[in-house]
Amino acid sequence: MPGSGGVTATPAERQVRALYFSYFAYVGTLSPYLSLYLEASGHSVAAIGLLLAVPQAMRIFAPPLWGALADRSGLGGRLLVAGAALTTLFVLLLPWAVAHGQAMTLVLLAALFLASAGITPIAEATALSLAGGDAGRYGSMRLWGSIGFVIAVVGVGPALDRTGALALPWFLAAIAGGIVLVGLRLAALAGPPRTAPAPRLRSRLRERAVAAFFVANFLMLFAHAALYVLFSLYLERHGYSKSAIGLFWAISVLAEIALFRWQSVLFNRFSAVGLFAFSIGVAALRFALVGVSGGGLWLLLVSQLLHAITFGLHHSASMALLHRWFGPAQQGRAQALFVTIGYGCGGTLGGLAMSAIWENVSPEAAFAGASLAAGAGCLFALACAERGAGRGPAEEPSP
Repeated sequence: MPGSGGVTATPAERQVRALYFSYFAYVGTLSPYLSLYLEASGHSVAAIGLLLAVPQAMRIFAPPLWGALADRSGLGGRLLVAGAALTTLFVLLLPWAVAHGQAMTLVLLAALFLASAGITPIAEATALSLAGGDAGRYGSMRLWGSIGFVIAVVGVGPALDRTGALALPWFLAAIAGGIVLVGLRLAALAGPPRTAPAPRLRSRLRERAVAAFFVANFLMLFAHAALYVLFSLYLERHGYSKSAIGLFWAISVLAEIALFRWQSVLFNRFSAVGLFAFSIGVAALRFALVGVSGGGLWLLLVSQLLHAITFGLHHSASMALLHRWFGPAQQGRAQALFVTIGYGCGGTLGGLAMSAIWENVSPEAAFAGASLAAGAGCLFALACAERGAGRGPAEEPSP
């Protein structure tokens, strides 16, 4: 995935930047503050835990549905608009659902996450198509998602301090409405819908190295559950304030933004499959550092800076390989499979496993387990090398 860096963005690329920015601003508003909204609405901690299990379940079931619709219809842009419009409607209905009890809230949250689950696969497929394998172009689009996330996390918290957590649906609806507008502009720039049938994925997935790629991603996200579920608790246990915890997270996101901005240098010198394996190996080191840090500031700072590699580089290398191995008419499903296997299955099972190790052994053992899982993922990633030298994106398997 070579990179050219300084080429002027096209109108479609600028709209994809706006799409990434607005979507991840939505995520940065929803993820940290939904639990606070549910608590302010009168739900117990046990009920909140049940309700927040809905997003993980939707990550398993919803992306393949959206990916298949996008590939088979060729109407990814219009589907994105539909998903964003439904997302806007459902967040506006949140107060009504909460007023009608926990069962209705659960149903509405399921509908909400089903509606929004297609945005990421369609956005990634569109960005990869526009980038044409250029890491500089892709990175210049994707970094705007990280920027949107940081701005939302930093800005919405103080706003909710003033308005109260019950105002959250209005913030979400405003941002989701922005996604609709961006999606409409992006759909207007798209060409006519594809009419040829979408090639099947089955034969490609039977290839040993492609299968190894998805196993490696499962293990990578299984390991990262220790970060997403337990890292803040680990910091709190070692005496860090909530403000300090927020700074740790901000440092990691700023590191990933820097990676996206300058990643073309790496992709010009090294193969995508090599960078993919390297990123997972670094994840094994990162979680080992957390486990042995004893809460020490410098080791924890280094571990957060490594987020540039374990998330940013891993994500871009994964996108480069998906772009190479799957044709344009397969990208929606390939992206959906990436989300489902990695974030859905890997993240869910990893969260359960790492939490159990934390409770029954120790926090340090949980991060040691994450390190071992990432190490195993690195071994599978190395098996992708043979396929990484294979045919490019223009070659599609026959249906």
